Amino acid sequence: MSTEKKTWINNKILQIEHNQKRNDTRKFFQEIKTFKPQQIILPTTCKDTRGNTITQTDDVLARWKEYFQNILSVPMAPESLQLTSERIDNNDEVEPPTFNEICSIINKLKMNKAAGVDNIPGELIKYGGRTLKQKIYKLIQNIWNTETLPAQWNEGIICPIYKKVIGWTVTTTDQ
Repeated sequence: MSTEKKTWINNKILQIEHNQKRNDTRKFFQEIKTFKPQQIILPTTCKDTRGNTITQTDDVLARWKEYFQNILSVPMAPESLQLTSERIDNNDEVEPPTFNEICSIINKLKMNKAAGVDNIPGELIKYGGRTLKQKIYKLIQNIWNTETLPAQWNEGIICPIYKKVIGWTVTTTDQ
């Protein structure tokens, strides 16, 4: 190994140790990732609807597609539609949020979180300045007064996270 490479590795190790001592976990793991080759691990097996193990890649992908189509295409029952459309009126009036409350909530947004459908990260809102906070406050006031949410707020992103299988459990039934 060349001396330049050894020096680079030693500097990286020192950076990792420094980040660990400062409890900066994000930078700690980013530095560790530089030593690990990037690879994408796709699930190679899964079970079909009858519980049989599928090993062929095309069959596995088809099963995942079927699984998510079944989950995401559930029709709502008419009873639940009636319950959500009924409005409960009570005499307890809740005051609309103040500008200071909205600013406080915006300032508490967490950093380094994934953006939603609109591709606007929390940092952009948090550090957008007073004008952006005023615009958001006006938007919230409008929503409060009209009691309707924008249609785009009903959209979401579903991202499955595959877990590594640690062990297998085998059950047998002896008659």
